[in-house]
Amino acid sequence: KGKVSVWASQHPYEDVPDEYFEETFSHNKTRATNTWSSNFNLAFFKPDNMETNGAHKGTVSIKKAVGECSFSSSYIEVLMSKARKKKLEQVTWIIMLFEYEYSPKMSGVDKDDCMVFLGAFDYEDGADNLFEVE
Repeated sequence: KGKVSVWASQHPYEDVPDEYFEETFSHNKTRATNTWSSNFNLAFFKPDNMETNGAHKGTVSIKKAVGECSFSSSYIEVLMSKARKKKLEQVTWIIMLFEYEYSPKMSGVDKDDCMVFLGAFDYEDGADNLFEVE
């Protein structure tokens, strides 16, 4: 609990095949799988715990993309430190999975053709978004 796992991409959004995101649901639509989750060896994810953000064309700063997502003020500093180390300050889009601590050590996967796992961060569910969504 209280963890958010974050993946980032620099792959042009318009070049990502639709199948990458197409979800297959189970358990009364509370669980889903898709190409992304399979590539990262996730048995399933909970769509209600997922947020995505980014740019349909070009890139956006990861600070803005993440900053418009839930509770971001509580983890933006440590996330930005990791993004700088991985040269992911400019991204095309991000995937955030709340209440899940992804581990590349356990799964053996830290990237696929489209996404790179950035990290799992502690968040406070009472924290504000860093930016208001426009």
